[in-house]
Amino acid sequence: MPKVLVLPDHIASQIAAGEVVERPASVVKELVENSIDSGATAIVVAVERGCRDIRVSDNGCGMEADDALLAFQRHATSKLRSTDDLYRLNTLGFRGEALPSISSVAKVSCYTRTADSVAGTLIECDSGVIKASETGCAVGTSIEVADLFFNVPARLSFLKKPATEFGHIQEVVQSLAITYPGVSFRLEYGGEQRFNTSGSGELTQTLLESGFFTGKETLIEVRAEDPENGFSLEARLASPNDFRGDRRSILSVVNQRPVRCALAYKALDYAFTDLIPRGRFPLAVTVLSLQPNELDVNIHPTKKEIKYSKGNQIFAFLQHNFVRALRNRPSIPLHGLYDTPALTMIDVARVSEPVMQAPAAFQREYEWTEPARLFEKQDATPSITQVQQLAPDEPAIRQLPIDWRVAGYLQNTYILVETTAGLTIVEQHIAHERVLYEKILSKANDPDFQSDHLQRLIISCPLSLTADQTAYLSDHLSDFAELGFEFETKDGKFSCCQLPVELANQDYPQVIQELVQSLMESTASTARFEIAKSVACQSAIKNGMPLSQAQIMQLLLDWYNCPRNETCPHGRPIQLSFSMRQLFQMFHPQ
Repeated sequence: MPKVLVLPDHIASQIAAGEVVERPASVVKELVENSIDSGATAIVVAVERGCRDIRVSDNGCGMEADDALLAFQRHATSKLRSTDDLYRLNTLGFRGEALPSISSVAKVSCYTRTADSVAGTLIECDSGVIKASETGCAVGTSIEVADLFFNVPARLSFLKKPATEFGHIQEVVQSLAITYPGVSFRLEYGGEQRFNTSGSGELTQTLLESGFFTGKETLIEVRAEDPENGFSLEARLASPNDFRGDRRSILSVVNQRPVRCALAYKALDYAFTDLIPRGRFPLAVTVLSLQPNELDVNIHPTKKEIKYSKGNQIFAFLQHNFVRALRNRPSIPLHGLYDTPALTMIDVARVSEPVMQAPAAFQREYEWTEPARLFEKQDATPSITQVQQLAPDEPAIRQLPIDWRVAGYLQNTYILVETTAGLTIVEQHIAHERVLYEKILSKANDPDFQSDHLQRLIISCPLSLTADQTAYLSDHLSDFAELGFEFETKDGKFSCCQLPVELANQDYPQVIQELVQSLMESTASTARFEIAKSVACQSAIKNGMPLSQAQIMQLLLDWYNCPRNETCPHGRPIQLSFSMRQLFQMFHPQ
């Protein structure tokens, strides 16, 4: 008796279904993609009975009776005619597996009619038996899937709770609605509408209608083209304060197909590496268009994976435009500030409390002069010109909003700013950390990197590094050199002979050893950014160190005019704002 047997059709279909129909969301994805390919401008998805009953209706082109019957045969498709078509796809579906796979694990009814037909067609599939009959129905196609996995108890037992399964369905419909903003989508669960997009064709509006964004985020719009390579990009990035805990907060679309785009993920990681906390992810939608022959979508049954012929160029294109968008966006507003009496300082330092000494670099930069202070009202407000005179070498465009008022200075740490909207609180350490970080990077990128930004040591400082630390430093000398570090080696041991001026008067061996160790433990791919973060953190004015009024004004000026000023390089928020409504609700809870 032969050992090799041809599988019966129903078993082969169930095996294929195992690849295509993983869960209820897979059914929805395949049916909605067919609706989009049919030219539909309105799609309704209704889910019932623990996500095991699903209906997808559209107003697309519909099917004639013969085509409707063939659509339920394996490998029957209207979207391919030759293998060459695989490399110039302009449809979502093409395998011809979705309908037969679904009908092999569920009871399926399909109502369809073309605009030229007087009557419609009803296709019923149950346990491998297919029946066709004439029926009345609207133009388009409506497919009803009932009792999903009724004949596959093992797959049924692996389904999660209905709420979890519906969450996956909602994610699928949401991603397709965003990918096709010109199509109206309505999603219902248990007879209740979950969202309804208008089909306006406008990406931002669809993001709000579908619930991907709440409307409270500050969005950064990205539009870019590379005509030479045929790339184009449209993206919406939420501000760094709106980070999330996993990559589900990132929707990547390539050639009108929602996919897991590793290049987009990597480019976003690079752009946000010094804006959000480590292990967190931005809230973003990226829509990338390429030449169809430069990508391969035929590598996975779910069509979620893609291969690119110009991967390096695509990554560079995405990275450059994400970084540029985050750096060139306008400074965050202080909510429109208004004229009020000025503030001067009164000494409230207690003799019993030690006064912390500011770093030497900070003293030079901000002309350290006065002890701990708070504010009281006086009659004269320092003018913008007076503020700018604290940094005469800076361009005149660097200024604070003209109608603002510093309302207080709490515990030599928090700067309180009164605004027309309410109250903004700025922490001095992380604000200064962001300022120093941007300066360090700008100096590293400056081809005319001058020696006055560096601290040259008269006597080289020996370093006490472990073997692993020594090996790491050896491999990353170029990254350290870009930021002003210089080392010499003798008998396999390193000594530091130059470092950034921000680290003046620090314990050099300890600082460098801690820096190398933190880099070894970091998962970040770009060592230069991690080095700059560490230098900025160790050099910044510490909380509890007192600032004079002039120093506070200068620090706010420097921070406010940073190109990326919402967060410190480690992703912590620099300022917290409370509207008058929020403050009122705190004191008058309902």
